[in-house]
Amino acid sequence: MTRRIVIAIGGNALYDKEGGNNLHPAQVEIICDHIVNVVRQGYLPVITFGNGPQVGNLLDMAETSARLFTSRVTLESCVAWTQGQMGYWLANTLSTRLIRAGLDATVMATITSVEVSPEDPAFEHPSKPIGKFITPEVAQRLYEERGWHVGPDSCRGYRRLVPSPRPKAILELKAIQTLIEQGVIVLCCGGGGVPVVRGDDGLKGVEAVIDKDYASCLLAASLGIETLVICTDVSHVYLDYGTPQAQALGLTSVEDARRYLSQGQFSSGSMGPKVEALLDYLDAGGKQALITSLDALCQALEGKIGTRFTRAATSEVM
Repeated sequence: MTRRIVIAIGGNALYDKEGGNNLHPAQVEIICDHIVNVVRQGYLPVITFGNGPQVGNLLDMAETSARLFTSRVTLESCVAWTQGQMGYWLANTLSTRLIRAGLDATVMATITSVEVSPEDPAFEHPSKPIGKFITPEVAQRLYEERGWHVGPDSCRGYRRLVPSPRPKAILELKAIQTLIEQGVIVLCCGGGGVPVVRGDDGLKGVEAVIDKDYASCLLAASLGIETLVICTDVSHVYLDYGTPQAQALGLTSVEDARRYLSQGQFSSGSMGPKVEALLDYLDAGGKQALITSLDALCQALEGKIGTRFTRAATSEVM
């Protein structure tokens, strides 16, 4: 394995939508099978993952059961908790799948802390959706009873909103780099990383959830990894998505991507932040960035499918 790649997986892909559990074992296995195929292609993947549904579930349980604790369970503790739970399941399952495939590779999940600015305006404007989708009526009740910030998400209902500051630095970066140099498949920056701020007396956790796509792009740029893939539930990014005029994007230049963003082609609650994050990564020196589905991951790496963003001037609308 010589080619390094960062693969970002959404928390929704791991979530048990029917049972409401944080992880769906069958989904974890499917995801790990796709990663095994990436390893077969000669890549050493660095894997990140979201935790939007999971951290919301855990925070809701902690607040509902607050009377059982001597101190309140904070949001950043829930991020760390879900990082560990999800990292364990992914690492254990991926290790098993690699052994069955006859591939010799070590997998390690790390608890990752990510520095943010205490002055980030996101703390005054909660915007990151977490937890389950709820109806407007339930959202209103939870706002009144618990003081939740709530808002619509991707036209699928309402969700709780929490602060989502931009990541500044990944604190365990040197350790992650060392593991990669030893050929270890690393799972890190789960849920965007545990958000911390730096003060005169050291580091302190803050109640927020960092967007995993921004954290993944910072990770890839900081490690000097040339290829980044954000996996979502569609094989391509689309222009005029959801309309009869929808067109899939293939190869897309940075210039065109910025123009599409300014035109409002990419929803702020869905594809917009992913494209913005990828542009930051390319501006920082990344070679190529892809958005595609997990099912199409290997084909996308071969250039057969997916939306590929580059600094080159060429673009392709399919």
